[in-house]
Amino acid sequence: MKTLIKLLKNPLGATGIVLLVFFAVVAIIAPYIAPPRWPDEPFRMPRYGYWSEPRPPQPGHPFGLSSGQYDIFYGCVWGTRLAWIVSLLVVGLSAAIGIFLGMVGAFYGGLVDEVIMRITDIFYAFPFLSAAMALAAILGHTVKSGVIALVTFGWMSYARLIRGEVLRLKEV
Repeated sequence: MKTLIKLLKNPLGATGIVLLVFFAVVAIIAPYIAPPRWPDEPFRMPRYGYWSEPRPPQPGHPFGLSSGQYDIFYGCVWGTRLAWIVSLLVVGLSAAIGIFLGMVGAFYGGLVDEVIMRITDIFYAFPFLSAAMALAAILGHTVKSGVIALVTFGWMSYARLIRGEVLRLKEV
């Protein structure tokens, strides 16, 4: 609680918290502020014509229309929701894998720990973003492939951190 109060007293920290809460609220209430035209496909942007020129903001389209006549406001709202879903999935899955491998390696020790840590080192050898983009390109251009790629190259720091904590607790 003290950390939160200290963070809120800092203008940059308070701004960050306000933005985080704002985007979380937008992601949660997306179906109400930008109702999907197709309930089965809410992430499909509605198209309002075939003009090649963008249109300025107007009633019903507060951010205007893009050059393909796609509603920019709708894209921003549902893009925010998708970004939150992807980020929570990536962090959750990466943490679960890393925590599991770190605990197993530290608990059993010996050869098991060595193998897990060498695999971690191998994954650390690749630049995170480059490797994730390459894997996502190989898997195909879908959100699912992006999540898989980010999780594949995102679990190592969790494994190292948890391994260190478990080893510290074993020594006590």
